[in-house]
Amino acid sequence: MFSPKYSRRADETDMWWRNMLENPVTAQFDHRLLVCISLFSSLGLTQHRQATTTYFGTALLYGVSRAPSLRTLLPPLTKHLVGASFAMVNIQAALGIATLLYLVPVHLAATHQAGSVLLLTTVLALLTSLRRPSSIATAVRLANKRAMTFLH
Repeated sequence: MFSPKYSRRADETDMWWRNMLENPVTAQFDHRLLVCISLFSSLGLTQHRQATTTYFGTALLYGVSRAPSLRTLLPPLTKHLVGASFAMVNIQAALGIATLLYLVPVHLAATHQAGSVLLLTTVLALLTSLRRPSSIATAVRLANKRAMTFLH
């Protein structure tokens, strides 16, 4: 996996880190190793209820949000964002796998990076939709509702 052709110095002191970053075989191995470590650590930590990966956390949230007792309590925006987050995490996983299978073409790698930004955006929007509104926001919504019923 380590090839001296990636070294740019005569004494080859930069061979190990240049192979890690520039050698496609080593870069794919590193990526796959990190994925396996993340997967197995998340499985182990989930049993202790301490932490999990983005994929398992989003899938678990999607499954729990589909329960009829919780579904009636969630606002419509939150229901849509849970589905969008679950869809985005699946797209991101598929893009990551496709990027590795096709030996990291630039367009797929860039799409995978853009997908991570979209995934982060949907998860942050979901978390924002789950927070409790302030008392001022609740009062404004109530006043708007009363005004709308008064006008009709």
